[in-house]
Amino acid sequence: MKKAIYFIFSAFLVANVLAACGKGKETDNGGQHTLDFDSIVIDTMAHLTNSKTSPIVEIHLNIKYAKGKNADIINDSLLRSGILSPDYISLMPSKLSVANALDSFATKFVQDYKRDFGILYAQDTEHATAYRVQYSNNTFLTQGKNGILNYFSHSYSYSGGAYGMDVLLVKNIDGKTGKILKPTDVFVPGFEQPLADMIVEKLCDLYQVKNLKGLQEKGIFQNMEPYATDNFVLGRDGVDFIYCDSEIAPHAVGQIKISFSYDDVEKVLKK
Repeated sequence: MKKAIYFIFSAFLVANVLAACGKGKETDNGGQHTLDFDSIVIDTMAHLTNSKTSPIVEIHLNIKYAKGKNADIINDSLLRSGILSPDYISLMPSKLSVANALDSFATKFVQDYKRDFGILYAQDTEHATAYRVQYSNNTFLTQGKNGILNYFSHSYSYSGGAYGMDVLLVKNIDGKTGKILKPTDVFVPGFEQPLADMIVEKLCDLYQVKNLKGLQEKGIFQNMEPYATDNFVLGRDGVDFIYCDSEIAPHAVGQIKISFSYDDVEKVLKK
């Protein structure tokens, strides 16, 4: 297995993220709180068997991690939040450094590839390309609502078939505590139905239909109750709800994003 690990030490500086922290503590840039992020890049390639002509698995990870105050909390929470798939890291009993956790992820991914595809390939060597696997994950950050940092994980996976799968996951980090915010941390009790209704209304406008039935005829929320996804962005000016490819609609529709201003969601938003 060929593996390359790169540490990229150009800090990603996020100003104002910790604006909610205690006054006069760990300040910079004229009193503005900051968080620093660096990146670890891992590139791994391995053949399915000992033969150099056998199919390969390719893994590319570019993962940003926090440095400084709350870094351990933030990094452990992020790595255990499902941003990587399969979610091996959340099953690890103890905390690991980011580098060790990512190295363990790549190693386990290759082991499972050889286990799951090895037997199949041995019986079907004529179709080697069907057993080629790719997985990549690139992360990036934006500054969101006051005190919030938006952490994006964009992954692509392919394991045969007609197409690969793109997934964009978002985690909203409270800069004061390092906690990843859940919908119940952000929205008032009982928000689920009102917010789902608002999303359906937005989708109806977007797809130019009159009601939920019209959306379902287009394959959206078909055979399921509408819901507000917990994959959301607390941005500077509003909230975006992101439904991943094939989550609530056919693959051909792709990712669906619904955006609201903070005024739009004022009634369901905690003060």
